[in-house]
Amino acid sequence: MKKIFFALSLVFFVTNINGQSVDRVIDVKIGYNSPVFNFDDTYDGGIGINVGILYPFYENLQFSLNTGYTKWGFDNTAFNLKNTDDNYTSFDITAPLTVIPFTFGVKYYASNTKVRPYFSAELGFFYYTQKASGTYTWVGKTGATEETYTLSELKNSGFKPMASVGAGVITPVNEDWVLDFQIKMNALLNAQSVSGSHNSGSVEGTSSTHYYLTIAGGINYYFGSN
Repeated sequence: MKKIFFALSLVFFVTNINGQSVDRVIDVKIGYNSPVFNFDDTYDGGIGINVGILYPFYENLQFSLNTGYTKWGFDNTAFNLKNTDDNYTSFDITAPLTVIPFTFGVKYYASNTKVRPYFSAELGFFYYTQKASGTYTWVGKTGATEETYTLSELKNSGFKPMASVGAGVITPVNEDWVLDFQIKMNALLNAQSVSGSHNSGSVEGTSSTHYYLTIAGGINYYFGSN
């Protein structure tokens, strides 16, 4: 944690020295965050917002400070396909996962043309909250009457590390406003989530890396010392 705050302080210091004659940028994007790999076994895609401040360093390089908000809903269909059997006939679970990232990044522009492609990378941490609850239906033996039981509640929250890499393109609207489109792969390291069920029917949590793909669009607003 101390290293992250040191890095952020260094960015402010460096940009104050090197960015006096170049506008800083407010970056706002809205996008669709799609779980991939094993993450999509239990969660649906979610709409998210990302906000950043970009600080110039060299002509084609910017540092960034970023945050945002994304909420994913639980995918009961996928969970049931993976966990139901002859005894457990269905699960009905509510387990939204909310993530708020705090990252430091770099953004490199590949050209100085009007339409400018770029590459980005970010590193930092995220705060998450999750509360899982619901019911399951159980059949003890063939022909027995189905009975519905309440699942034990599962709560998780805290801070975990994250990283992302991306690519995008910007195109100006006027001197102050720029359209920005980006695709980005994100990794939530040691993230907690609902992964399956115990033989007793209670849900279980697991800690693993969750990946999700962001497809987003938004605006950049230039402001500063010019």
